Amino acid sequence: MNYEKLINKNLITDNTEELNKNKFFLKTFQNAKYSKHINSFLTPEDLLKNIKTKFIGITGTNGKTTTAFVLGYLLKNLGYNVAVQGTDGLFVNGKKVEEKTLTTPSIFTTIKRAYRYKPDFFIMEVSSHAIAQNRIEGIEYSAKILTSFSQDHLDYHKSMQEYKKVKESFFQDEAVKIINGKLKVKSEKCKVEVGGYDFNVNCKNLYVLEKPIIENIPMAGEFNKMNFSLAIKTAELLTNYSLLTTHYSLFRGVPGRMEIVSINPLIIVDFAHTPDGMQKVISSVKGKKLVVFGAGGNRDREKRAKMGAVADELAEYIILTNDNPRCENPVNIIEDIKKGIKKTPFEIIVNRKEAIKRAVEISKNFDAVLILGKGDEKYMEFCNKKIPFSDKKEILKYLH
Repeated sequence: MNYEKLINKNLITDNTEELNKNKFFLKTFQNAKYSKHINSFLTPEDLLKNIKTKFIGITGTNGKTTTAFVLGYLLKNLGYNVAVQGTDGLFVNGKKVEEKTLTTPSIFTTIKRAYRYKPDFFIMEVSSHAIAQNRIEGIEYSAKILTSFSQDHLDYHKSMQEYKKVKESFFQDEAVKIINGKLKVKSEKCKVEVGGYDFNVNCKNLYVLEKPIIENIPMAGEFNKMNFSLAIKTAELLTNYSLLTTHYSLFRGVPGRMEIVSINPLIIVDFAHTPDGMQKVISSVKGKKLVVFGAGGNRDREKRAKMGAVADELAEYIILTNDNPRCENPVNIIEDIKKGIKKTPFEIIVNRKEAIKRAVEISKNFDAVLILGKGDEKYMEFCNKKIPFSDKKEILKYLH
């Protein structure tokens, strides 16, 4: 059966409502409960076994996108055709070809993209939600990377232990596994400490990086040395090239990740939206710092005061504002964040445009301004609707 032809002609569907006598049905973990009556079907494994593409899965609380982009850059420069799928959309050989749906979309979307672009390597960010919901079923990964582990998504996973178990489950096979952590036990099952938690993982083809393997990188942030190191080690293992002597001067960074929008005054935007992410970003910048941030609505409430506490410890001034409130009242979200601020002066400007304008106006009083939480997002998400919005565009508007 020519699956590529069927996909190109839209003759395979994973939606029961689209099914007719001319279409083949793709049964997945997500649609199984709606398709119990369908006896003839394809599976993701059927479609994937005909693909020569090597899949690389990157998971972790922070660092997925940067690691994915660096790895894609390295593999492309070695002459491979490379796709990168994740938070910012789908990129093929460094060029954006499709917009973001979910960080890890449905398995059928991933398969269709693999058939359409035929990359040698398909690098994908794998969210904890995607692992729990099995949106990666049928994929035999050539390599898996764990970048970090800290508090996030407890609105979904309910506890850190449950969150850990989901991430841990990703590393039980014999794929090449590259983990940012500390190897504690090596026996039948290996124990690796990541972010203060012990992960029990499959020992076969396991590589643990306890410290960066490279120092000079073309990106700000000490933490990015590890993101680069994970990418380098993975590329080395999958290609047998030695990359430690490679020059990275042409790598231009990742949109919205420690992105310098203005040099004088120094204004940086970053996607950091967890206590650990904020700690890494803010502490990587020297001098007197103004930090502008909020927290997403209808998400983990427990992290909000902790985010406030991180800013309280590391910033000289804080502006609390809106950040994808969804169906929550932005004022209530800010009140949660406020509980973690004990000593640092702050002001509240709910309107994010006005908050950014204020930050630019007073930027001369600081060595650096960090605007956190949204990175390169192109929208503000309110209750069931998205409004066009860009931190970067707002900054540039008020600089001139």
